[in-house]
Amino acid sequence: MPTDSTASATPTTTPATRAHPPKSSVKETLTSIIIAFALAFVFRGFVMEAFLIPTGSMAPTLLGQHIRLTSPQSGFVWPANTRDLNPTTAEPAPIQGSPGNPIEVTDPMTLAEVRGQSMPRRWGDRIFVIKYLYSVYEPSRWDVAVFKNPRDPAVNYIKRLIGLPNEMIALVDGDVFVRPFTPEELRNPADPAVQNPWALPGWTCVSKPERAQRAMWQPLFDSSFAPLSDTRDGRRWFNAPWIAHDDDNWSIGASNTYTYKGTAPTRIDWDNQRRPIDDAVPYNETLGVSNIRYPVRDIRIGAGVRPDTDGLTVEAFVESRGHTFKVEIFGDKATLSMMANGEKNSVILGEATLPQPLAKGRVTNIDFWHADQTLSLYVEDELVISKPYTWSIAERVQHSMDMTLDQVLQTRALVPATTTYSRPGVGFAFSGGGVTLHRVHLARDIFSRPDLYQTVNDANQAHSRSGQPAAATHPAQNLVLTTDQFFFCGDNSGASLDGRLWDKPEPWSALIDPTTGIVPRDLLIGKAFFVYFPAPFRKQGIPVPDFGETRWIW
Repeated sequence: MPTDSTASATPTTTPATRAHPPKSSVKETLTSIIIAFALAFVFRGFVMEAFLIPTGSMAPTLLGQHIRLTSPQSGFVWPANTRDLNPTTAEPAPIQGSPGNPIEVTDPMTLAEVRGQSMPRRWGDRIFVIKYLYSVYEPSRWDVAVFKNPRDPAVNYIKRLIGLPNEMIALVDGDVFVRPFTPEELRNPADPAVQNPWALPGWTCVSKPERAQRAMWQPLFDSSFAPLSDTRDGRRWFNAPWIAHDDDNWSIGASNTYTYKGTAPTRIDWDNQRRPIDDAVPYNETLGVSNIRYPVRDIRIGAGVRPDTDGLTVEAFVESRGHTFKVEIFGDKATLSMMANGEKNSVILGEATLPQPLAKGRVTNIDFWHADQTLSLYVEDELVISKPYTWSIAERVQHSMDMTLDQVLQTRALVPATTTYSRPGVGFAFSGGGVTLHRVHLARDIFSRPDLYQTVNDANQAHSRSGQPAAATHPAQNLVLTTDQFFFCGDNSGASLDGRLWDKPEPWSALIDPTTGIVPRDLLIGKAFFVYFPAPFRKQGIPVPDFGETRWIW
C-alpha cells in the first residue's frame, strides 16, 4: 500500500545525542592570545604604524601640540603654536594663556587683535604610516615621510621629501630646482661652472602634483570671512585688502561680495602695503619665530564671478619677477600669457575652451595659480589649462633679486638680501560691464627659505658649519645627492629644523652615511598617508575627537 508522503514516519533508530562544544583549555586560550599579539606586532612592525606628531615643523599641513583660535569678528578658525611651558618638565603647559598673561595674536583674515586665555592645549595629529613601502616602491618627490633623525636615530622625524638620489638640489626664491649630475663634473673643480654649480645647464624648477599643491596653499584672505562690522567706537578699523581704481563705482568693504556698477574697464589690486604677501605663518605668531620675511610670488587668486551682462572680459594677474603673468577669459575662451616689463607684446603660453562661457547672472568660480614657474586655470575646481615657463636659475635670480650668479656667490648668503626681493602685485581686471565678485580669495605657496647655519646645533654644541649658508640655499653650499640619499624639508620652513640646517650625523648614523643634511635610505621608515585621529577638543571637560579633520596626507 502506498505511503502518504505527508505523514511522519516513526524512526527506527534512536536519535543521535546532540554535540556540545568542547571546553577551551588554558593552553589553547594562551596560544590564541599569543598568536593575536604576534600578528599585531608583525602588522605594526612591517605593514603600518601609528605616530603622534609632537611639533609644528609641518604646520599647518600637519599639526603638533597647538592651540585653536577663533576670531569673534570673522569666525575664522586657525591653529597656533603653544607658548607657555610647564616649569618642571619644559613641555607645553596643558592650559595656555593665563588671565594675567593672555595670548595675543592677529586674525589672518581681518587683522583684528584676538586675545585668548585659559586655552586648552591640543595634542598633535595622529597619523598612519605605511612602513617598508619604499622597499617595494621608490620614494616620490613631495611625499610626506617618517624617518630616523640622522642626528639622533632614537627620534623619528616627519618632513616632506624634496630631493631624490643622483640629483643636485637648489632652493631658489622659495622654489625647488633639481638637476641630474655626473661624477665627472664634480671631479673638475677648475671649471668655473663647477665653482658656481647654479650656472651649470640642466636645472629645472619642479612643480608639485595638484593634490600636494592644494594641501600646501597658505590662505591669506577670503572675503567669506568679512567682519561683522568694520567700525568700532565710531571709527573704521577694517579695510578690505583690495584697492579699486574706480572708487565711485566699486562697493568693497566689510562684505563677502564686491560689486562694480560701472561700464568702463576697471581693476582691483591687492593692497601690498597693508598686507604684504610674504612667508609669515600665523601658526608661528605666538613664538615670534623670525623677523625676516621673504616676499612670496607663487600665488593663488580666485573668486566667484557673476557678470551683469554677457560679453564680460575677466583678467586675473600676478605681477612678479619683472613680468606680468595673466589669464584672460572672454566668453568660453581662456588665454594664459606672460609679458616682461617694458615690452609691448605678451607671450601666449596656451589657450583653452571653458566648459561653459561666462554668462549674465550666473556665478562662475575661477582660480588662477602661479606656482613653480607654471600658470594654471581652474574653473569650478576643474583644471582647464596649465602651462609652464622655463627659466634657468640664473634667469630666476636675475628676475627675482636683480642679481647675477657671480654676485650671489660673493654674498655668501641670501639671508641679508631680503631687500633685493621684489614684492608681487596681484589683482583682477574687468571690461564690458558690471560684475559682482563672491568669495574673493588669495593664498600663497609654501616658501623654502634660505638660511644660515646657527651658532650652536640641536645638542647645544658649536655647529660645525656655523655662519655658513644652509644646505641647498646657496651655490657655495651646493647639495649633491648620490645613490640612496634623500633631502627633506618641513612645510613650516621658518620654524623647521630640517636638512637645510642639520649638523653632521651622530656616529651611529655616520656609519651608514656621514654626509651632512641628508637622510640615507636605511633610515627611512615609511610614507605618511592619513590623519586618523586629529587633535581632540574638549566639550564640558570631555575630550572629543575632531573627526571632521580626518584627512589624507598629500
